[in-house]
Amino acid sequence: MNKLFIVFSLLVLIGCATTDSLQPGKVGSTKLTITGKTYDEVWKAAVKAMGNNLTIVEKSKESGYIKSEKGAGISTWGEVVGVFISPANKPADKYTVEVQRLKRHRLQVTGQDWTQSIVTAIETDLDQ
Repeated sequence: MNKLFIVFSLLVLIGCATTDSLQPGKVGSTKLTITGKTYDEVWKAAVKAMGNNLTIVEKSKESGYIKSEKGAGISTWGEVVGVFISPANKPADKYTVEVQRLKRHRLQVTGQDWTQSIVTAIETDLDQ
């Protein structure tokens, strides 16, 4: 019985996504292009969008990323969400904002896909 519990525990832990799992360029992320705005404006809109319903866990304005999470609820084990802005902290004609969401566990069926609400919040804040 103890061996079965240990094996089950390891399987659960192996399938867990953390904010460290969030990396730019992964399949399934949503990208938008922002023009006519400064990096500071894009950064401020992204931080505001991520802080609306999620807990920001880590951010770096210099590197252009914000990582956040939504805790477990009645019907979900939680999600992790990342926003990646490029080019990071440099003047540019356009910026690419990539939003990625991962379910906390790969066996998880339910949960909210935060990507569209974050993209919409950023676009609305920046009048895009």
